[in-house]
Amino acid sequence: MYLKKLELQGFKSFPDYTCIDFDRGLTAVVGPNGSGKSNISDAVRWVLGEQSVKQLRGGKMEDVIFNGTTARRSMNYAEVSITFDNSDGYINYGFPEICITRRLYRSGESEYQINKVNCRLKDITTLFLDTGLGRDGYSLVGQGRVDDILSTKSEDRRRVIEEASGIVKYRVRKDEAQRKLNSTEQNLVRINDILGELEERKGPLEEQASKARKFNENYEELKKLETSLLVHKITEANREMGDSAGLKEQLEKEIREREDEFNQLRKSNNEIVTQSEDLDNEIEDRRQELSELTEVEHEAQIDKKVSIERLNQTNQRIEELKSDMETTDETVEKLTAELNEKKAKADSLLKEADDAKTLSEDLDKERQAKFEEYENSRKEAGEADTKVQAKKEELFETRKKIAECQAGITALDEKIKEMQEARATSESGKAELSSKIEEEEKALNEIRKIKGDVSNDIEVRIKKLEDLRKRQEELNQFFEVNNKKLSAEESKLQTLKDIERRKEGYQESVKHLLDAADSDRSVKSLMVGVLGDLINTDSKYETAIETALGNSLNNVVTKSEADAAELINILKERRLGRVTFLPIENIRARYVDDDDLRKAKSVNGYIGVASDLVRSSRDLEDIVANLLGRIMVAHDLDSARIIASKTGRAYKVMTLEGDSVNPGGSLTGGSLRKTGAGTGILGRKAEIEALTKTVAELEKKLEDSEDQRQEVDDDIGTIKRELAQLDEQLKFYQLEEVKAEGEYNNTKTRLEETEKTLSNFDENMQTVSKSKLRLEEDMDELSRIEGEINGELTDYQEEIEEQQKISEEQAVALEQVVAKVREAASLAERKLTERSGILDLAGHIKRQIEEAKQGRDKFDSAIKEAKDTVNSINKEINDLDAKIDENCKQQKVLEEKIAELFEKRNAISENIKSYADRLTESNKILSDLQARLNAHVSKYDKIIFEIDQNKNRLWEDYETTYDNIKDSVEPVEKVGEQTKRIQSLKNSIKALGPVNLGALQEFSELSERLEFMTKQRDDIEAAKKDLEQVIDDLLNKMRSEFNEHFVTINNNFGQVFTDLFGGGTAEIVLGDDSEDVLECAIDIKAQPPGKKLQNLSLLSGGERCLTAIGLLFAIQELKPSPFVILDEVEAALDDVNITRFTDFVRRHSAKSQFILVTHRKGTMEACDQMYGVTMAERGVSKILSMELK
Repeated sequence: MYLKKLELQGFKSFPDYTCIDFDRGLTAVVGPNGSGKSNISDAVRWVLGEQSVKQLRGGKMEDVIFNGTTARRSMNYAEVSITFDNSDGYINYGFPEICITRRLYRSGESEYQINKVNCRLKDITTLFLDTGLGRDGYSLVGQGRVDDILSTKSEDRRRVIEEASGIVKYRVRKDEAQRKLNSTEQNLVRINDILGELEERKGPLEEQASKARKFNENYEELKKLETSLLVHKITEANREMGDSAGLKEQLEKEIREREDEFNQLRKSNNEIVTQSEDLDNEIEDRRQELSELTEVEHEAQIDKKVSIERLNQTNQRIEELKSDMETTDETVEKLTAELNEKKAKADSLLKEADDAKTLSEDLDKERQAKFEEYENSRKEAGEADTKVQAKKEELFETRKKIAECQAGITALDEKIKEMQEARATSESGKAELSSKIEEEEKALNEIRKIKGDVSNDIEVRIKKLEDLRKRQEELNQFFEVNNKKLSAEESKLQTLKDIERRKEGYQESVKHLLDAADSDRSVKSLMVGVLGDLINTDSKYETAIETALGNSLNNVVTKSEADAAELINILKERRLGRVTFLPIENIRARYVDDDDLRKAKSVNGYIGVASDLVRSSRDLEDIVANLLGRIMVAHDLDSARIIASKTGRAYKVMTLEGDSVNPGGSLTGGSLRKTGAGTGILGRKAEIEALTKTVAELEKKLEDSEDQRQEVDDDIGTIKRELAQLDEQLKFYQLEEVKAEGEYNNTKTRLEETEKTLSNFDENMQTVSKSKLRLEEDMDELSRIEGEINGELTDYQEEIEEQQKISEEQAVALEQVVAKVREAASLAERKLTERSGILDLAGHIKRQIEEAKQGRDKFDSAIKEAKDTVNSINKEINDLDAKIDENCKQQKVLEEKIAELFEKRNAISENIKSYADRLTESNKILSDLQARLNAHVSKYDKIIFEIDQNKNRLWEDYETTYDNIKDSVEPVEKVGEQTKRIQSLKNSIKALGPVNLGALQEFSELSERLEFMTKQRDDIEAAKKDLEQVIDDLLNKMRSEFNEHFVTINNNFGQVFTDLFGGGTAEIVLGDDSEDVLECAIDIKAQPPGKKLQNLSLLSGGERCLTAIGLLFAIQELKPSPFVILDEVEAALDDVNITRFTDFVRRHSAKSQFILVTHRKGTMEACDQMYGVTMAERGVSKILSMELK
């Protein structure tokens, strides 16, 4: 088996399709630094499954895709294919040739293929496991693998040895078994947690199940006794209710007569009261006016007091300002005297500073003169030294030029000879190259044109494919979302249909009757329908209407009483139960009184009469009005209570939540039990219709979406096939372009070089001859100059020594003068600093004087302003006195008017008292009558309420009706004893506390689950033991094979080391840090010829590198890899060791194919075939091949 071919496109610096064919033997891949030659070994590592970006010399996996240059766009994918000749069956795969392909898209998607068939990365890893060809094998050896051996970390060396020992497959299986074991242990922990939780729940749940059984027994007895007692109470109440109707009508008539009389009296009384109220209003207005005048007078008095107080304060302020102004004048006089004293002191200091400055200037002139003398002396010494250095450099350059001339003459002689030989060769090749380049240029342009067209077609289709994939994703998301919606809505619809089919919410007897109607047309013809199916209402009113109708929703509507009687006979004959019928011809409407309706409408929260909120056919209007015409609906319970109060609690008032205020004043409310998955009888059909429409719409959307998805899938398939065809064409033309471009550039370069050589030949020959003659003349002149320079150097040295002596004496004198200058300057500076401080103090005193003068001016202005304020306040006081006098006159006029109005009101009050007495007497009579009526109505309503309450309890507590069970219950003989037994049963149920009726089912399910989980735990524990045994077996197998192969590798290492170094010894040593050979450290010890045995880290760089290479070859001896790629592993070796290395590789090339990425000359010379990697275009690698003879 050997590596036959490597194909790259878009990988790192190889954007164009590149194919490298390898032969058996030695192949070199060469090129300058940065040309991309190591990208070839990276490509092999990558296509064999490398996942470490660091190993591929990148930052992220996307970095392997060509990223573009200034002249080229980046590519969207990278693809590498590697082909092996497997004709010897080295890999048991059943094919004579194996092609591995890896493709990575910039979007992150990746593909793996074996022989053009998609596969997993695991399949490729498994294929090459323990062959040495995998991404962790020893067939790919770069500086990194050498570093692993040279590393101070034993783990890096162990990885290499274990791969060679063939135990990696066992380690992989062992790691996988360990992961399964860890997962199994986690599962076991979870199972035990679950079992613990179930055990904790079992005891309490068993107790709950026992309570539930006892509850069911008591409840059944309670139901039997309480239903019979309720039927007994309803029957007795119905009898009492008929006796109260006549007395109620008589009282209502008498009350209406008394109300007319009372209303007439109240009208006359209201007219007189209105006159009295008008007088009261006028009196109040006059009183308000008097109060306002009094308030104005009070405010004026207060303002006057405030003005007097302000006047006193202003006069006091004037006196204070005069005193402050006298104080300010004294302060200005003192500060002026102090300012004159400071000015005199500053003038004295200025004179002293000027004297010191004059002395400093005289001394500085002396310093300047001394400094100039010193500088002149130093300058003369420097000039002399510069001349010496210049002469030395001149002497060096002269001698250098003499040597260059001698070398140039010799080189020109050789060049003349070479040029004469080259001319003859160039003349013969020029004509042949000229004709060849025309043909190659024409062929290259044609290939480029075709390739450009194919590339454009690919880009267009890729863009279209991306759009289609985006559209495909959108359609998939749309389909998934709507499919979930459809499933949910269909499930809900089916549930409602099942509920409707089962007729849930109806009494059993009604269900039986409807079943009979479905199977018998004669029965069906007698019925109009069940009331719940014949009426409907808005969803917001459903709860209120259903609660108001209660069991009446189960009533069956018939056209006539005869039809109802016939249906009753059918029920009896077939023993189907009892049903209430509503003959249309018998039922009469009932309504709310108009006056009560007006009162109800005036309440905020009133909605309407229940019968007006229901929709039905015209035939059923009387039935609806009979059942709902005297029931009103309000928003909430508070509104319902107000409506009931205003209408004398004569009607039932429902709320939207189903609470009610009953006739007579009782209230019913709380939570309601819903039938049919939370939907009432009235709302169920509306919801079914809405859901049916929604499901149909969703099915239509999904059907349209599926058609669009299929259309997009077809388009994607078509474009993929077109892209595959275009990709094959592009690869073909790229290969053709590379071949043609290489041939053309080679020919063009050769022609240009030939033409240039011929055109410049004669000129170069003449130039070279003249250059030789000039060099000979220059050499004689330079020898003469050399002698002159040596003489001048001696004279300059003597002059330098004399000047240095003079400079030292002048420097001492200069330093003395500088010290005196500094002392004088310092004295002047101190005097000036002291003067500056005094001047600052004088400036501060001057500012204080100015501020004091400004303050005096302000005091003067303030005194004038205060005197103006005194005049203004005196005027205000005079105005307020006049205003107070006018106000007192107006108050007197208003007091007289108020007294006159009081006399008129007292006269009217006598008449009001007379009417009040008559109204009181009339109202007392009316109240007595109303009280008698209310007492009677309350009793009547109480009877009705008790009947409704007992019927509601039958329905709400036991889901049955009075009509259904009144003939079937046992008669009540002793009401007291039965009531006591009912209470005893209720107390027993209450004593049980909260009862979980689902505990029986839950306990059964818990017991089953506990049994199942216990079995699961036993299975997992057995699986854990099996996995632990598998791991032990694998570890034993790994130790056995490692020990066996370690000895062989160690022996091979000693032989290879001796061969590479020409002597010496080396060995691999297992550390004593662990007794387990799979965990202990691995060290390498080597003894090159003539040295002591020592650790690998103590050898020189070249010796360490060659030792590591020796270990890699020792591994190859154990199990030769079909091919080996060595990426600059010999970079650290010297020429002698390079020769040893290449000789060793050459000897082993009979067993394995070697590909060497290198830039060492000795390695190149030893190879049979050479590929050069160049970058003719910046950032783009090209391959050139050469076969070495």
